[in-house]
Amino acid sequence: MKKITFVWTAFLLFFALHTQAQQSVLDDLDETFDSAEIVRIEAKRVKAALKTLTVDYVVNNNSNVDVATYLQIMDVSMKVVEEFSDEINYYIGSAAQGNSNIDPSSIQSKASQIEGNEDYVRIKSSDLQIAIQQNNRSVARQLIREIRGFLNTQINLAKEIKTEATAFKAVATVYNVRIELVDELTGAPVPAGTLPGYGATNQDTGEVFYTDYYTIDTFANLPAGTYRFDAYDGYFDGASSAVVTLDPSLVGSDGFIVVTLQYWSE
Repeated sequence: MKKITFVWTAFLLFFALHTQAQQSVLDDLDETFDSAEIVRIEAKRVKAALKTLTVDYVVNNNSNVDVATYLQIMDVSMKVVEEFSDEINYYIGSAAQGNSNIDPSSIQSKASQIEGNEDYVRIKSSDLQIAIQQNNRSVARQLIREIRGFLNTQINLAKEIKTEATAFKAVATVYNVRIELVDELTGAPVPAGTLPGYGATNQDTGEVFYTDYYTIDTFANLPAGTYRFDAYDGYFDGASSAVVTLDPSLVGSDGFIVVTLQYWSE
């Protein structure tokens, strides 16, 4: 009895620590997502300022166009882009340290490209100011196209980072499942230990997870997915199967998803 109590206590401690670690990874992925969104917003802010400048200079043929306002907006926004591209790298790296299933290389590469483009936007914007001051319209138009291209790349990369961070959240999310038995005739609860054990088969991968002797009714840390839950039959009794898609909405206040199987006996 003492051994069972010790193992159960150890399981609860592991469950608590793992839940905390999982939440930390999810928080890091949320920060990655939010940082990418800030990058997208700031790049679009510069793009809007560039459009205003372009219309005034190219369409309205205004040689005294307000370049200073564009440069001010560009400078402030690109500082933010630089800061939050670093944030992306930090948080996705932290998430990867907390979950070996997360490969940060793609997001880190995109964040580095965003930061590199920030330098090009600054350089080309400085060149644009000179071209406009010299009223060199052909050069100015070319520079405007190049700057717009760098900004579009930042915007698109930020969107891709958000998509990847969201996908990683599914990888990082695991669930704890508890099996409960009810009598198929009366609906009365039946102790889960009445049957020898239980299995959960991932319907996409075919991977099977099992409960053990000390936690016979509990599956810890099942990856997200759809599972068929089965019971090992006894000599003269058994239980129905149930197919369940694990989802946050199913998690109870105790941190478990309850899967109910119909118990039968001869």
